[in-house]
Amino acid sequence: MDKSQFSFLDGVIIDSRTIRLIGVEDARAESEIPHGLIMTRRDDQWLAVGIGERLVSCTTTPVPDYAFIAIAESGREVDIGNNTLRQEIVALGEHSPTSNGPLTAVRSFADGQVFCVGTARQVYRKTGSSSWVRLDQTCKPNDPEARSTTAFLAVDGFSAEEVYAVGWDGEIWRFDGSIWHQIDSPTNVALHGVHCASNGMVYICGKCGTLLKGRGSTWDVLEQSDTEEDLRSIRMFDGILYVCSTNLVYRWYDEKLEVAKMASPVSSAGRLTASGQRMLSVGLKDVAIFDGQDWHQII
Repeated sequence: MDKSQFSFLDGVIIDSRTIRLIGVEDARAESEIPHGLIMTRRDDQWLAVGIGERLVSCTTTPVPDYAFIAIAESGREVDIGNNTLRQEIVALGEHSPTSNGPLTAVRSFADGQVFCVGTARQVYRKTGSSSWVRLDQTCKPNDPEARSTTAFLAVDGFSAEEVYAVGWDGEIWRFDGSIWHQIDSPTNVALHGVHCASNGMVYICGKCGTLLKGRGSTWDVLEQSDTEEDLRSIRMFDGILYVCSTNLVYRWYDEKLEVAKMASPVSSAGRLTASGQRMLSVGLKDVAIFDGQDWHQII
């Protein structure tokens, strides 16, 4: 694939032979033509499928009917399962992306729970192959003007009864299965990534090199002076915490951030996802896989 023609926005590992990315064709994006691409790499072969809207986030789930899910800012959802591509609308009407602003992230966790979030603290949960339910009744501002100044940028959870969403102004919220509770945050900068790790802790990253660790109502700042870059994505892999900016991948080691060593240094990063024994880094112009020992650049 000629990466000079495309920009990549997110991606996932499907299996040992397959990854799937979402992105755009640069020429069409520069001409402001609405579109999105789903690009699948199986072994060394590429297949691209286009839709008429920009996709912003994707995830995988063990539920076979919709094993791959991507969302567009507009609220359109695209899923691929059992070799079938389907498109659905997450929500319509007053409480929808059309009325409240773009969606920002989708995440699968806990054996198939799928949540997506967006501006105005929108939250939706996928309940079947073609249906979503709204879950933001206790966190979305009632005042339409206030909705324009709030946003969730990332979501993750341990179960449907313990979900965390983070966003603008350092906001951290926890969902208990019925009600969203706002948590006292140790920061007021934008938070871009949240990860509920296998060690039972929640890790958050954000603007100006911000790193947080906690669970429930107790949160601590992981102090570091190694970078002031905005940190966009965070993931625990093989017992080590990794985080990335739009330029570099770091690992948290010995109470500091150190740049991940790659045989072929990448110039872009932005999203980290993991599956099994591999972790994927996706940047605008670079895609690399880490097997626990070495990074292998795919694009």
